[in-house]
Amino acid sequence: MSADSTGPALARRQSGQPDRFNQLKQQALADIVQLAAKRWTDYNLHDPGITLLEQLCFSLTELEYRCDFNIEDLLTPAHGEIDYQALGLVAPQHILSCRPTTAEDYRRYLLDCLPQLADIHLLTDKLTGLYRAVAVAADSSQTPEQLKAAIRRCYSARRNLGEQLGEIELLQPLACQPEAKLQIHAAADPVEVVAELYYRCRQLLQQSSERQSYAALLAQGLSYEQLFTGPLTPGGVLVHCAPQISVQLEAFFQPLQRIDGVEQLLQFALRCDNQLYYDSLPLQQGLALYRLVLPESGSGNAISLYLGDKQVSVEPAAVAQRYQQKIFHQHSRWQLEPDRLCPLPQGRYRPLAQYHTLQQLLPVNYGLQQNPAQLHNAQWQLKGYLLLFEQLLANFLAQLQQLPALYSPDNLNQSYYFQLLNDSQLSGINRLYAEDMAAQLTAVYQQFDNVLARKHRLLDYLLALYGESLNQHSLQHYDYYHSAHSGAVRRLQQKVRYLKQIVVMTRDRVAAPDHYASLWRDAIGGFVQKQALLLDLGQTAQSLTTAVLRYKLRLSSKRQLQSLYLDETRADGLLQPVPAIRLPFAPDSRRARRRLAAAVCLQGDIVPQQLLQSGINLSHYRISQQGQDYQLLLKVAHSQHDEWWLCGSFRQYRGAVILANCLSRFLCQLSYQSEGLHVIEHLLLLAAKSRARVPEAFYNGQLTVLCPNWTARFADPGFQRLVAESVQLNCPAHLNCQVLFISFERMHRFERLFKYWRSAVKAGQPLQDSATALVQYLYALRKAAGLEGGDAPAD
Repeated sequence: MSADSTGPALARRQSGQPDRFNQLKQQALADIVQLAAKRWTDYNLHDPGITLLEQLCFSLTELEYRCDFNIEDLLTPAHGEIDYQALGLVAPQHILSCRPTTAEDYRRYLLDCLPQLADIHLLTDKLTGLYRAVAVAADSSQTPEQLKAAIRRCYSARRNLGEQLGEIELLQPLACQPEAKLQIHAAADPVEVVAELYYRCRQLLQQSSERQSYAALLAQGLSYEQLFTGPLTPGGVLVHCAPQISVQLEAFFQPLQRIDGVEQLLQFALRCDNQLYYDSLPLQQGLALYRLVLPESGSGNAISLYLGDKQVSVEPAAVAQRYQQKIFHQHSRWQLEPDRLCPLPQGRYRPLAQYHTLQQLLPVNYGLQQNPAQLHNAQWQLKGYLLLFEQLLANFLAQLQQLPALYSPDNLNQSYYFQLLNDSQLSGINRLYAEDMAAQLTAVYQQFDNVLARKHRLLDYLLALYGESLNQHSLQHYDYYHSAHSGAVRRLQQKVRYLKQIVVMTRDRVAAPDHYASLWRDAIGGFVQKQALLLDLGQTAQSLTTAVLRYKLRLSSKRQLQSLYLDETRADGLLQPVPAIRLPFAPDSRRARRRLAAAVCLQGDIVPQQLLQSGINLSHYRISQQGQDYQLLLKVAHSQHDEWWLCGSFRQYRGAVILANCLSRFLCQLSYQSEGLHVIEHLLLLAAKSRARVPEAFYNGQLTVLCPNWTARFADPGFQRLVAESVQLNCPAHLNCQVLFISFERMHRFERLFKYWRSAVKAGQPLQDSATALVQYLYALRKAAGLEGGDAPAD
């Protein structure tokens, strides 16, 4: 084509970089020259090796093309719906929104949660440190006591650590009725004009509780990050969260003048409590609390409309009906399901693993597309040689197809994937494959598939998407209840749980317990949940002494079992370690209980605390043969002499082995299920302030965290330091947090007092007695740890 041609033409590539195919080919040729040197041919196109190289480079470009699909296409399974929850991905409205944090946030949340509220403001009481609520009821369907109880329950469900709602005062808003004279156009609808005037007056009077819909804010150009700042309120977003300082009537004139059909606003005033106000409205306790009142039928209309010099009459009932329609339409605009507002990306399913063999791309004279029965040995040899490359390419596509499984937190068994080609892809392939080819490839991949390490990296990446990480280096030194392999699996599962609870771990990380929820079940709070997960604690949903008490046992730090002192002559027969065996029953099953019935150390109601700490380790057990009997002995921890406890005596050696394994597993489970923590906020115990003789500073910004000291991990000073460091590091900076490790007896007594107090809170009963008993005992525990002044608690 000539240079001056104006016909259609393809634009030349302006970039100096070659395309991917040529780039791959040039790189491969450079490698061949370096490796083969003069042993290769002249590298011309007629060379069969160059032909194979070109086909391989072309196939590699196909892999790159499929990798460039949109990420939602790569994650879409065959049924066409991406399972975001299974992939550990959270919608923006849940991960970007936060808990109520400020007084304005609580106002937004409470107004959205309680439609029976017209308005509410939370004010800080500087004397007690509590929130004081000033509320206005929207209707009279509930008594004041019922409304106050609903506010407390709703607030408690979203309360943060160190915060509490104190006094609730219900105020009557000032009844306001507009009085105005308007000049209207001839084409104006009088009913519509008056209804719109009342509607705009209501908006201006209740400006601090005016809302906008999420859809409207999104249409205004707000990003998701701006849209979901603060708590998520499906009922709409408050335009102004802060209370109005004053209400000036001059702000009404311009909005009323702009009503369609109004030619001029001749006169305007507001009547409040039979007084006319022309400049500003009065406040109640510094708050602007008003309600608009419509005139009743037959009482005359305070709004006068004029068409020229002629006054226009308006039916009050028609105005009231149109006014209610406007309010209903406004509320319907606010309501929106957040999930509909933020539709998650949906991809298109693509059969990524579908493989097109490169042998089909070779010239016909190679003869590889013929009937397999007509192929010569040399052609079969070429097929087998090319299969090495074919299998690598097919496996890559299989790996790409399994991306959802690879990134799924629930899939912890495999990270490498492969596929076998079939006759439809490559004719005669079964002749080249071994009979058990799938099993052989599975064994090869399992040999190199370090699932734990690869999954740890993938989970670290998914956590990093939310700006989170989980450091487990310190925790892995305290795997008292796991073997090396099971401990590694446990830490991987810990990351999976962290990712699945990412909203609680981030948004609710300082959430306080809901004291109106079920005790030991739902009333734990996000702060306790996060600490339990970070420290891999076994108990968050019930008391810490229940695991022991349900077996009708009690632990004691003072009681000791009958000890056996062995001399050197008997020690030789003692040193028979107990082998680990796999038991065909669970540690708490009936079969296990029957085996444990033979354990002498568990007979009786009170069990030594040392048994729980020493008996978890199978290496602490020994079997000694005394005559025809086999005695199972347990080494006494920290004993000065060669001191042992007798656990059981058996006629057969296997009976002692089974009991040792069963007892070790049972005590491990008992210890793990007893590990947890209780968080006590001193601010909630102010009801005891007048009766409990403790310093006033006891209530100011103080938290006490109670942990057990009777399990093997919690008896370790190193793990105690790790617990204290983790709790204090994650505690809000304005709170003083102290961690105490107490005995089983003291923990049991505390939980009884705490349950008594919690039951009184939930039932709305007086708290003086229960709070006083709890404060006095808690103060004594802190004094015993050297934190307060007073006497140590009695057990």
